[in-house]
Amino acid sequence: MTAVATFGHDTVFLGRRTLRRFYRVPANPISIVLYPLIQLVVFSQLFKEIVQLPGFGGGSYLAYLAPGQIAFTVFFAVAWSGSSLLYDYRNGYLDKLRITPISRYSILAGEFVPLFLVCVAMAGAILAASVLLGAPIATGLPGAIGIMLLGGAFGVAWSGTSFVPALVTRNEQATSTLSILFFPIAFMSTAFVPTTLMPEWLQVVNAWNPISHVIEAMRSLMTVGFEPAVIGRAVLAIVLVGLVLHSITLWAFRRLTD
Repeated sequence: MTAVATFGHDTVFLGRRTLRRFYRVPANPISIVLYPLIQLVVFSQLFKEIVQLPGFGGGSYLAYLAPGQIAFTVFFAVAWSGSSLLYDYRNGYLDKLRITPISRYSILAGEFVPLFLVCVAMAGAILAASVLLGAPIATGLPGAIGIMLLGGAFGVAWSGTSFVPALVTRNEQATSTLSILFFPIAFMSTAFVPTTLMPEWLQVVNAWNPISHVIEAMRSLMTVGFEPAVIGRAVLAIVLVGLVLHSITLWAFRRLTD
């Protein structure tokens, strides 16, 4: 087998184990979608008249809110993803993998690929719930697939906020605490209101907030149509976040496994 084929085989083998470990506990997917689903149902009714405010642009608040809750779902899906690698490190499974003739990086790929699939599935669940509640998808099925793929890609990129502290500190409590510190970034995004209704300092923050760019791309696909510039900014944000965070992840992983 070629090196690429071997890497792919090892990734698939380890990825299956990661997926089984995730879905073996029903509380995992339920806990990921529960909070965003509650926000979607409650806030879309409680604040449905907020779209009448000047600067909001009218329309349905449910349709406005849905992309933000999809992003929140992805956020929850990856918030503690690095802990699973720590568990393998603690119980000795990672050491067993290190002495086998597999690519070291297939261990990480075996975490990232299932994480992408989980994020796509969880984003799809919230998107389906939004449609059932009455939210439109202006771009139809292609747009829905695009929304889920954006969610999956952003999930893999953002998972570095969990993998980096996990691999650097090697402590589950520290990993959980540091992951929670990123929650304000999600709440400061355009998940609930547009930047025109935010204070000036928060508008500046959102110009650089990658979560806002991803949400705006999803919102465009749901309510407007295919806007290349908006989608391009989201893709660029995902790539930059992924490059920065996973460069550190790779360094920390090599440090752990050397």
